[in-house]
Amino acid sequence: MGVSDDLTAAAGHVAGLRRAVTALSKELGNTIDVQRLRDDVVRLADDVDLLARGAGVGSQDRAGGPGEIVFITDEEYDPALWSDAEDEGVGPSRGH
Repeated sequence: MGVSDDLTAAAGHVAGLRRAVTALSKELGNTIDVQRLRDDVVRLADDVDLLARGAGVGSQDRAGGPGEIVFITDEEYDPALWSDAEDEGVGPSRGH
């Protein structure tokens, strides 16, 4: 088996774990132990994804997922980005 096959198998096993934990959650309720197990499965999925991206396998353009740190630069935004924006509760700006 190659790396791609191993990563595909690992992702499939993590998906199976996710389905099993979802079923357990329905049976046992949303207890602290079920929540911890769900968090562990999410971490496993993230780890498999990181390995896949590091190995050049799978999607490389994935945007930040839950819990992933996405760095935003301190550079000024292009004012055109906000040209048709509305202030919440105020409505569109007039005269700009």
